[in-house]
Parts: sequence; structure tokens; C-alpha cells
Amino acid sequence: MGETTGEKKGSGGGTKEGSNLLGTPTFSELPNGRLKCVETGHEMVVKDKDSYAQSKRCRLGLIDFALSHSNPPLNMFKQDPLSRSKLICKLTGDTINKSEEHIWKHINGKRFLNKLEQKEMEKELTDETMAEEGEKKPKKEKKKKKKEKEKAVEEIFSAVRDSAENESDSEEPEFWVPPAGDRWDFDDGGNRWGSGSESDGSDDEYEPEDVAKECGKESEELSTRAKRISIEIEPSSFASRKKKSRKNTS
Repeated sequence: MGETTGEKKGSGGGTKEGSNLLGTPTFSELPNGRLKCVETGHEMVVKDKDSYAQSKRCRLGLIDFALSHSNPPLNMFKQDPLSRSKLICKLTGDTINKSEEHIWKHINGKRFLNKLEQKEMEKELTDETMAEEGEKKPKKEKKKKKKEKEKAVEEIFSAVRDSAENESDSEEPEFWVPPAGDRWDFDDGGNRWGSGSESDGSDDEYEPEDVAKECGKESEELSTRAKRISIEIEPSSFASRKKKSRKNTS
């Protein structure tokens, strides 16, 4: 709480507990030989230095300076908007007088100390949870990086496959293949059976009468062949068979 933690002198001294909570003010020497208080801006002669340091004006100036610059222990307090002579504790919400004695009593009271301990425990818990979350985040980042690497590898493989397919499509075949609709010997079939007019005339020559004549010639040839075969067979065999059958009947 600073170098002055509320010294308690004997009954004859009359110094109050916590009266010098914020310590002594800071002085700077001016060119004219006078002194100036840095915290309050008050100027004085050198002989009035000690008396001014213990004055009420100086002690209130030190409180305002510490309050505006958030110097401990005034960082736990704020100015009461309803009263210039009052302070509000940020931790407990209590309103106290703007004096070093009341500030010292409040920060050493049980209510303030219990709240301060509770606040420190909550801070420790939040720090632990933040640390745990900080440990989990690197794992998630590692997983993300791994997935990104796998995606990059897949993209590379797909690019290689696409390029290989394009190359295979662009390569020329080993054997020459004629274009669609053409023959390798350039034969369109026109000279094979003659011109179209000749083929049409030849189809017209085959009429039904001609077909019947040809069928009659073939039947005559077959009948002549059958007569020749019957003449070539000897009749003696048939006669001998007839004689034998007559003898058997007699």
C-alpha cells in the first residue's frame, strides 16, 4: 500500500491511521527559487514544503491525481458523480469519504478482502479455461492444416490425371484410320455393278413370262433324265420274277 501504511503513533502524536497512504508529494524547483508540487501544481517557498505536504489541500490533490492516473490503491475506486467529496468502490459498490483514512479502512476491511479474493479466484478460473482453449485451438489448427494438405495433394493428382487424359486424346493413332463415311480403297461402289441406268434396265428384263419359260425347260429336262434311267435298267430280272410266281401258284 506504499511506504506509508498508516503509522500509528502514541496518543501524544495524534497521527491518524492511514493518513499518509499516498506518501509525500513530488516537488520541482523553479528558476526563481520557489518549489512547485507536481501533483497539484501549487507553488510555494522552500520553508513551506513540509507544512504544505501535510495540508488537506495537498492530500486531496494527491487523491485526485492518483484517481485520474489509476494509481493503486485508487484504481479500485471512482469519483461519485453526486458528490465531489465521495468515492465509490468498484469492487464492493460502497460509497466512502474522499480521505486517505477512509480509503485505508475500506481496503483493509473484511468485505473488501473477501470480494478481492473471490475476484482473484474467478480470474484464475478464466485463465485456466483460456489456457485449455488455447491448447485445443492448436489441435484444431493442425487438423485444418492436415485437411488443407490433403486437398492440395488431391488437386495435384486430379491435375496430373486431366493432363494425361488430354495428352492421350491429342496423340495420333498408330494406324491410319479413314475418316467417317470413306473407304480405305476409295471405292464408292459405283463401278462395281455398272451405272444406275444399267441396273434399272436389267431389273426390268426379268418378267413373269420369262420365269415360266425357264421353269418349263427345267421340268422337261427332268422327265428326259427319268426316261433314260428306266431304259438303262434290264427287263430280264422282272421276267424271271414273274415266272417264279406262276410256278408257285400251279
